[in-house]
Amino acid sequence: MDTFLNRRAAVALILGGTASACKAKTSIRHSSKRASLTGAFAHGVASGDPLSDRVILWTRITPDDPSVSSLNVNWEMSKTENFDELIASGSFQTSAARNWTVKVDAAGLGAGEWYYYRFNSGENLSPIGKTRTLPKGKVPEARFAVVSCANWQHGYFNIYDHIARRQKDSDASFDALLHLGDYFYEYGAEYYGNAELQKQGRIHEPSHEVVSLDDYRIRHGQYRTDPSLQAVTAQMPMISIWDDHESSNDSWTGGAQNHDPETEGPWEDRKQAAMRAYYEWMPIRDPKAGLTREHLFRSFEWGDLITLAAVETRLMARSESFEFETYFDELMEDGGAEKFKRDILNDPSREILGKLQQDWIVDTFAKSKKANKPWRILVNQVLIGKMNSPDMTPYFDPEEVRSADRYADVLYKKLMLSPLQLPLYPDCWDGYPVARERFYGALSSAGVNDMLVLTGDSHEFWANDLTNEPGDKMGVELGTTSVSSETTGDVIGDAASDYALLVTQANEDVRFYDPTTQGFIDLTLTPKRGVARMIGVDTVRDQEYSIFETAKFDIVPDGNSLKFSGASGLNIKQRALFHGLG
Repeated sequence: MDTFLNRRAAVALILGGTASACKAKTSIRHSSKRASLTGAFAHGVASGDPLSDRVILWTRITPDDPSVSSLNVNWEMSKTENFDELIASGSFQTSAARNWTVKVDAAGLGAGEWYYYRFNSGENLSPIGKTRTLPKGKVPEARFAVVSCANWQHGYFNIYDHIARRQKDSDASFDALLHLGDYFYEYGAEYYGNAELQKQGRIHEPSHEVVSLDDYRIRHGQYRTDPSLQAVTAQMPMISIWDDHESSNDSWTGGAQNHDPETEGPWEDRKQAAMRAYYEWMPIRDPKAGLTREHLFRSFEWGDLITLAAVETRLMARSESFEFETYFDELMEDGGAEKFKRDILNDPSREILGKLQQDWIVDTFAKSKKANKPWRILVNQVLIGKMNSPDMTPYFDPEEVRSADRYADVLYKKLMLSPLQLPLYPDCWDGYPVARERFYGALSSAGVNDMLVLTGDSHEFWANDLTNEPGDKMGVELGTTSVSSETTGDVIGDAASDYALLVTQANEDVRFYDPTTQGFIDLTLTPKRGVARMIGVDTVRDQEYSIFETAKFDIVPDGNSLKFSGASGLNIKQRALFHGLG
């Protein structure tokens, strides 16, 4: 544990910094260098929100003549890549009012079928995309690529590139890309980026923090110029949810940590601009008539195998999150932590889902349970599992921390608060414990105690048991790390593994925690078993990279719930971190 005495380690560990893993065996060497598309369809193509008879098709056209008021864009679908026989086709009129984006709900398709699609306008022809509808009836297997947190200024999107190449070159294909949020970041060029990459020209556009509708549209457009993002969305349908950075950091229904009304205007204006741009630029079905843009939640059925519920935990009902340092003096008093937990943390008015969405999830999963489907997946923004901060005081001199050049006061307060059994991440479900218990209680009353929750946000791999306050199992959670956003290992190197050990030792429900690499989860589900492969990448700072499997976990039924039944691919330290299976 001597590495904990390093001041650089102290900064990230006490702050709950966000990581590089002990590298497992290297697989194939790849290069993500591609020629960026230019011309009318410079932002590529994408598809999403598949149903059994339809799917959303998306692109954007850049007009040759910027003075035109509107354009008609034709679309075609076929079972073959040469489009010798069309299955469906049509035309879509777009204009500057929707930022020249094109979004088609292509209907009348067959269940569980792969289709090719493309767009054209005049002599301009888009790249060819490939998508799939949801299956009906008996489904022996489904496979998903689970991703989150792609920051343009933190690194190249090598993970997107790898998934796209694997999808194109392999017979065992993914059924969908599940994007769990932080699809882009709202920060300006001066904040939260890698200096070397910025020197190479990988800098956010616009260079200032995005606030207006035009800002959000430009930032979406910049990310869509990335060849790796274009490649992966052209290979399979995407099911996406937003987290906070699609609007602003630590956003909630009435504001955000990274929003100042005095200098950036009313929060409602910014929120509406962010959501409008999201619906324009993403292959996502618009809310039904009578619902607002905040109603992002929707469900998908993979035949008799899976019910997948994609939820919204940011802009519709969430109460404001808090930072413990704000309450430092009160918490450090005798009995202060207990009083804080009673009066503030466990305030029953604090909400994250809202009753409307909670009732919808419970009803959706209850119907799935009644239909005897083996899997109920919650596609979720922030960690739902219970995890407290470990006691860091044995590893630091408080006065040395207090004299740190940067964040000195915050560091000192986090260190002194660390023995108080407070949540590790108060912006996650741990910051809304009563709302979580309400949700768990409603699910249990409906006979649902076996959720498989997929979560992003943290830039870390997690495997968590989910339990309510009495200790009853509610299912399991898999947390995916980031596509490119900075991890704890990026900041503190080898000390991240020691920190992971402290976190797992301090939290019974945390079965595995790896804050040391970017990557994604390769998830396969069959009627009797799930296999989660945590796939890492050796670098996001260069377009030459290697992929490796850092861990693999089996998930099986456990009475009325789920459990992790085995782990493989772990090195000795990683096995020690995986409770009960080392």
